[in-house]
Amino acid sequence: MELLQWHEAFRVGINLIDRQHRKLFSLINELIVQTGGKGSIDMTEKVLTSLLDYAENHFAMEEDLLKIHPQFQQHKAAHKSFSDKIAGFVNAFRLGNTTLKPALVGFLVDWLKKHVLNMDKNFFQELGYYADTSEHAGSDQIPFKPMACEKILVVEDSADQRFLLKTILEKECYRVVEASNGSEALEICRNSPEIHIIVTDVRMPGMDGYELVRALRRQQVRYLYIIVVTVLDDKKAVIRALEAGADDFLSKPVLPRELLLRIRGGQQLLRLETQDELIFSMAKLSDYRSPETGLHLERVQQYTLETGMYLARHYPEKGVTKQVATEISRVSPLHDIGKVGISDRILTKPGRLTHEEFEIMKDHARIGGDLISDIYLKTGSPGLRIAFELTMYHHEKWDGTGYPAGLSGTGIPVAARIMALADVYDALTTHRVYKKAFSHEKAKQIILEGREKHFDPDLVDTFIALEETFIKLKHKLADESA
Repeated sequence: MELLQWHEAFRVGINLIDRQHRKLFSLINELIVQTGGKGSIDMTEKVLTSLLDYAENHFAMEEDLLKIHPQFQQHKAAHKSFSDKIAGFVNAFRLGNTTLKPALVGFLVDWLKKHVLNMDKNFFQELGYYADTSEHAGSDQIPFKPMACEKILVVEDSADQRFLLKTILEKECYRVVEASNGSEALEICRNSPEIHIIVTDVRMPGMDGYELVRALRRQQVRYLYIIVVTVLDDKKAVIRALEAGADDFLSKPVLPRELLLRIRGGQQLLRLETQDELIFSMAKLSDYRSPETGLHLERVQQYTLETGMYLARHYPEKGVTKQVATEISRVSPLHDIGKVGISDRILTKPGRLTHEEFEIMKDHARIGGDLISDIYLKTGSPGLRIAFELTMYHHEKWDGTGYPAGLSGTGIPVAARIMALADVYDALTTHRVYKKAFSHEKAKQIILEGREKHFDPDLVDTFIALEETFIKLKHKLADESA
C-alpha cells in the first residue's frame, strides 16, 4: 500500500493541529511499512499503541479548541469511536490475530483522510479558521459566522400563513415555535425564556396582535424583538402596533428576503444590548476581586485600541480591520474574568507565587474562556468570539511556551496577541501586590527581549511605533496611588 502523502489540502488553519495531523500521518505510514513487510506482531502492536496514545493526546488538544462549536459532541464522539476501534485492533493483535493487518491499515487511512478533510476542516472553518498558504496563514483571518440557531415564535391564526413563515425561517436554520392566537403566544413566552424574537399578525380572534404586544411588554424581564405583520398599505395598523410597543413591521404578502433581513436586524440589536450589559457586569465582577483594580481595565482598552488600529493601517494581512480593532478593545476588560474562580489566598498573596500556586493561577485563562464560550454558544456573537479568544489565549507565547494550549506563532488568535502585549505592558508599569511599578524604559526593554519569544514580532514593532502614545495613556490613566 502507498504511503500517505501530506499536502496543503489537509491544513485546517491552526499550525499546532496541522503539525499533529502530520505526526498522525507518519505513525500510520510506520504501520503501512510494518504490515507491508515482515514486521513482527509485537512491533505492529507497539507502533499501533504509540498511534493510539498520540491520537488521544491530539484529540484532547483539538477538543479544547473546538468545544465552543455547537456540534462539539458529534466531533468528540467521532474521536471516541476511533479510539475504541483502535483499542479493539490492539487487543486482537495481543491475542495473535495477524489477519487483521490489512483491515487495520485500510481503516486508518480512510478514517484519517475523511475526518481531517471533512469534519476537522469544516469545524475549524465554522469557528473562523482558514488554511491560508500565505506567510500570514491561519487564525489571523476573522470571518465570523453565527453559531446559534435562533428560536423564533410565529403567531398567526391562519395555518397556511404559519406554514409559509415557518418554511422560510427553517430554511435559514431558525427554529420555529408556532402559536395560533395571542393567548397561546403569551403562554409560550412565559415558559420559553430562550425566545427573543416574535413575528405576529395583528388581526386574530380573541387576543389580537396589539393586545399581545402590550401584554408582552408589561411582563417582559428580558427584551423581546417584536415584528408585526399587517395587510399592505394599512398604515393605521402599523402606527397602532408601534405605539403598543412593536419594533418593526412587515406587509402581506411577506417576501422571504425582507422577512430574513428584518429578523437579522433584530438579532443584531439584541446581541449588542446583551453584550454591552454582559461585558460591563462581568468585567466589574473580575475587577472587584482583583487586587490590581484602579484603571487597569481602562488602560488595556486604550492600549488594545491603539494597537489594533495601527495593525489595521500598517499590517492589513493580519485581518484586523478598524471594526475588529474596536471590538477587541471593547471586550478586552473580560480578559481576566477567569480570576473569579481563583482563591483570594493566591490572588492577594503579597509575594511571588510558589510553583503549585502559579499552576492554579494559570487556570484563570481556561476558566474565563470556558465561561465566555458557554455564552457565545447561545448568542453566536462575533464580539464574544473575540472575547473568548483573548480571554482563553492571552497567556500564549509566540514560541509556544505559554498556556493553556501551548499555541504558537500565527496559531494564536490575533486578538489574544494584541491583548498579551497590552496586558504585559500594563502589568510591568503599574504596582502589583508582588512588585513595584517598572519605568516605561524597563518595560520597553522586557518587551523587546520578548520579541519572537513571548510576542508577535510585528506587534513589538507596533509597540515601538506607538511608544509615545503608550506613555501618554499611561500618565493620563494613572492610578491615584501611583
